[in-house]
Amino acid sequence: MSRYRKEVFPISIFHGGVEDNNKLKELIIPFVENTKNDRNNEIPNGWLTNDLTTSFNNGEVNKVLLDDNHEIGRELKGQYFNVLNQFFDDNFEVKLQGMWYNLYRNGEWQEAHTHLGGLAPIHFACIHFLSFNPQIHTPVCFLDPLVTQRALSLEMQSNRYSEKYRPRVREGDFLMFPSYLPHEVSPSAATPDYPRITLSFNIEVVHNSDLGAMLD
Repeated sequence: MSRYRKEVFPISIFHGGVEDNNKLKELIIPFVENTKNDRNNEIPNGWLTNDLTTSFNNGEVNKVLLDDNHEIGRELKGQYFNVLNQFFDDNFEVKLQGMWYNLYRNGEWQEAHTHLGGLAPIHFACIHFLSFNPQIHTPVCFLDPLVTQRALSLEMQSNRYSEKYRPRVREGDFLMFPSYLPHEVSPSAATPDYPRITLSFNIEVVHNSDLGAMLD
């Protein structure tokens, strides 16, 4: 009897890029600079990080990022939906569940986490690398969510398996991945003159014609 190996239930990471990152930088970096010291930019409870600047819990700041009546919100959503059009088919509907920025200047890091939780269903998470230099900044690192189970199998000893994956990203790149996929940011050297700035948001897929039905 012949033997074979077949990979099943793969996890897909969608990797694209915005069409005009320079325009987004011109709009958003001054906004980040003006709001980075806002007292509501506190590290959320439960986050394990050193001194990351994040607008995750800053409703007033994050409202601008999704505001159709604000130049920043219009430009962001316009460019982001152009990327999502490449990932989904022609007949899809999604809802953006919040948006926030993370600012890394002095070698900050963020612990491994997922984007699950909360009342609204979250199917995908997205990261846009607004300000990023691969020569000096640390990329996001994805972790195998089944690593403990695979440790009990032959997976660890075959097929050059690694429990971590670091995509090669450049400034302007855009990643979409399942919300259950753990990911982290490791410390890097301090880069105060060229900070690492990412924008993140979550997606609820309301309809996708590939599935032929509404998603609950």
